[in-house]
Amino acid sequence: MLLRFILFFSFINCYSQNKTEVYISKYSDLAIFEMDNYNIPASITLAQAILESGNGESKLAIEAKNHFGIKCHNWDGEKIYADDDLKNECFRKYSTVSQSFRDHSLFLVENKRYSSLFMLSKNDYEGWAKGLKKAGYATNPRYDKLLINLIEKYNLHTLDKNTDSQQKIYFAHSYGLPYLVGSGVYIENNFGTYACEVNTSFYLSESNISYHHKLSYKFYAGGGLGVLYLPTEDKKFYPHLQSELIYKYKSLLLRVGTQFIYGDLQYNIAPIFRITYLSN
Repeated sequence: MLLRFILFFSFINCYSQNKTEVYISKYSDLAIFEMDNYNIPASITLAQAILESGNGESKLAIEAKNHFGIKCHNWDGEKIYADDDLKNECFRKYSTVSQSFRDHSLFLVENKRYSSLFMLSKNDYEGWAKGLKKAGYATNPRYDKLLINLIEKYNLHTLDKNTDSQQKIYFAHSYGLPYLVGSGVYIENNFGTYACEVNTSFYLSESNISYHHKLSYKFYAGGGLGVLYLPTEDKKFYPHLQSELIYKYKSLLLRVGTQFIYGDLQYNIAPIFRITYLSN
């Protein structure tokens, strides 16, 4: 009987831990994006979200996309009601999880009782945890310890070292239209992505350099310039400009845009659709 209890408890603990790891994998980029914009440690944001939303499985998280338990306080948006310290309390409701993360950042930045936290380093997660408890973010007397335990258990503090100057270099392979295949090099930092690419098909080829600014943790927008090559009898080169919108999902980039080609061509505007895979 004791052995069954131990095995059952171990299974429940492992299952809960796996759910937390899935949540971290899903929202760590969003926490880092908020840190880059508002200087709130990503470890603190993520630990609060895990704790307040129950790994995204609380009623507030599911029905209202509210991952931080923020109540209505001077809120003009949609509302949802749930029991908390009191019955039927008013909480903020969002359309997306990213809105919840952004509102959490603004809630801390714009509320004077949290102003002392922004004098701390982004690497001082213990100071932030204790400061949130002292400022009354939650009523649980162990709130700071719960945050610190989560951060240290899942090494969330490593996210805080994602500095503005940190860069990642990727090799890219692209597939799409009008260029069937392509390859290039991408350099990514916290604000955007620089790229150098060569793309080709059976009847035309092009090379370009570009920059795409990070609009959110999944969307980029930007453009570049390059040269189009037509392997006809004249073997002509045509300069072009391009603009693109990119949606990033893990290592995949879904890209849509337009190339504006200068020269004596029948068509000077070409739509582009590409899927790009990034690898280290």
